[in-house]
Amino acid sequence: MTNILSTVAEQNGKFVPSKPSHYLAVQIAKRLSDVEAVRHYLVLFEHYPEHILIGAFHRCSAKGNLSGENFMRSLRELTHQNS
Repeated sequence: MTNILSTVAEQNGKFVPSKPSHYLAVQIAKRLSDVEAVRHYLVLFEHYPEHILIGAFHRCSAKGNLSGENFMRSLRELTHQNS
């Protein structure tokens, strides 16, 4: 897998997150091995509070199952959404 920061840098020059939430979105995508979907995480950070998204990540981490799918499942549980 390519490093998302390198990929973005190649496409648009040097990538510098403009907000702390952008940095967190990139870091979560990397830790979930889901860098291909980093834009998805950026959108999530626009629509949900940081503490909810970080809580979803912590749930995945505590279960030892770090993946984009499990992150979304944890997010739905935290926000009381049905699948």
